[in-house]
Amino acid sequence: MQGCAAWGETKLETDRRVIQKRIKILSDDIEAMKRARDTARKKRSENAVPAAAIVGYTNAGKSTLLNRLTGSDVLSEDKLFATLDPTTRAALLPDGQQVLFTDTVGFINKLPHNLVDAFRSTLEEAGYADIIVHVIDASDPQAEMHRRVVYDTLIDLGINDKPVITVWNKTDLIDEAALFRDFSADASVKISAKTGEGLDEFYSEVARILRESRVYIDTVIPYKNTSVVAEIRKTGQLLSEEYEEDGIHIKAYVPRPMAAKRELT
Repeated sequence: MQGCAAWGETKLETDRRVIQKRIKILSDDIEAMKRARDTARKKRSENAVPAAAIVGYTNAGKSTLLNRLTGSDVLSEDKLFATLDPTTRAALLPDGQQVLFTDTVGFINKLPHNLVDAFRSTLEEAGYADIIVHVIDASDPQAEMHRRVVYDTLIDLGINDKPVITVWNKTDLIDEAALFRDFSADASVKISAKTGEGLDEFYSEVARILRESRVYIDTVIPYKNTSVVAEIRKTGQLLSEEYEEDGIHIKAYVPRPMAAKRELT
C-alpha cells in the first residue's frame, strides 16, 4: 500500500510538471501573439476601418460566423480553445462599408487562475473594437449561463462601454418559434452561421450601430485631396458624390476621429 501511495504521489508530481510546462508554453505563445497583435492593431487604427470583436462561450460558433461573414477558412472545431490567436478578416456590408471582424478565444466558466492572465491578453482585442458581437449557441440548454459568463468576463476586463449585438446562433437546430432576448444588448438577432439564415438582419444592425457612432458631413473635397474620398468610401458610408468645378461635393457618415482629423465637420 505504501508503495502504491508513493507511486501515486510521484505520478501526481509528474502530471503537475507536465501541466506547468504546458502552461509556460501557452503563456510564451500568447505573449508572442500579443506583440504581433499590437503591431497589427496599430496599422488598423491608422486606417480607421471600423472593427467588430466576435466573442462568446467556447463552441458557440464564432469561427464559423467569421468564415461565413468573410469567406475565410479560420479553424472551426468543436473543442476547447480551438481558436487561441484572435484572427481578423475584412468584410463588406451590403451598403459598401468595410468592417474588420476579429474572432477571439472562447470563454469558459471558472477559468483556472493560472490561465486567467494568459488568456486575458487574447481577449483584449475586444477592448479596441467599435462593436462587440456576442455569439450564443441558442441550441445549448446552458445558453443563459454562457451569456452571463461572457458579460461577467467582459466586465472583468473593463469592457462595458461598447455597443453589443447578441447573435443567437444555430437557429437551424431549434424550433423556429423559440424566443430569445438579451436586454443587456443594443441589438439581438437570430441567425445560423452554418446556413447564412438571418445574416441580412445582422448586417443591418451592424450598419445601424456604426452609423450612430458617426457624424454626418456635407462638404466639398478639393480635387488635390481625392485620397480623402477613397478613405470615406473605405471607412464611412458615402451617401452622394458629385463632381463640380470647385471640387467633389460629398455627403456621408464618417467616423468621428476621421472627421476631426480631416476637419470635415
